[in-house]
Amino acid sequence: MKEKKEIMEIVSSMARQAGLVIKERLGGNFSTRCKGSPADFVTDVDRQSQEIILEGLKKYFPEHHVIAEENAFNDFSPENANVWYVDPLDGTTNFVFSIPFYGVSIALAEGGKPSLGIVYDPLRDEMFTAVRNGGAMLNGCRIHADGTVQTLDRSLLVTGFPVSREFKELMADAYTGGILFNSMNIRALGSAALELAYVACGRLTGSWEVKLKPWDVAAGALLVEEAGGMVSGIRGEPLELTEFVDIVSSNGLIHGEFIRALGFGS
Repeated sequence: MKEKKEIMEIVSSMARQAGLVIKERLGGNFSTRCKGSPADFVTDVDRQSQEIILEGLKKYFPEHHVIAEENAFNDFSPENANVWYVDPLDGTTNFVFSIPFYGVSIALAEGGKPSLGIVYDPLRDEMFTAVRNGGAMLNGCRIHADGTVQTLDRSLLVTGFPVSREFKELMADAYTGGILFNSMNIRALGSAALELAYVACGRLTGSWEVKLKPWDVAAGALLVEEAGGMVSGIRGEPLELTEFVDIVSSNGLIHGEFIRALGFGS
């Protein structure tokens, strides 16, 4: 397989091309439909962005498997040696409503673990990148998770809300479990990939969300880890890229207290 530096250059170019399409189509120049739920949007921009990325992956990495949001395979087995996780427009609802917080997320997993990740914000031209054991970067400059906040009551957290009522109830349990009253404050920004990138660069102290898809978190989770933060499942267990992903990320210093305040138990 190509060296990670070369792979990063190739995939960063794909993300920028997809981001250009997204920028060109914002402001209502797109068609929208719902995927099984009135609140679960997909646009032709999602599909156009994904087509750019998948064509590039097929060209440069024809032997690799791809799991992408808009034509996802049902094979989530970590035995696949090289698997790409692609979210061509993470934060589609924000895009539809002209809320400027969405991006492109691409990750390569080897043996079930992310080894390379990119989260690209086309509106701010911020390219977050990470390579396993190689650190995390923002536009080529090294980034680090926040190293000053050590307690939950000083932490700015972020979360998101699932479409399903059943999964919303899981999130409600977290609030009644004490996270709302024990943290400094909470945001809901609408793009899990960018939220994880913001934890990685210290803009946020931590994040949590339930019932995400692996393409939502594969790149961002690697960013957080390579920036010196921590990522786990909602109960503190190791994170797995399964069909549904419950995730907690943090600067590492608050992680234990964070997990306990969420109150999901062991």
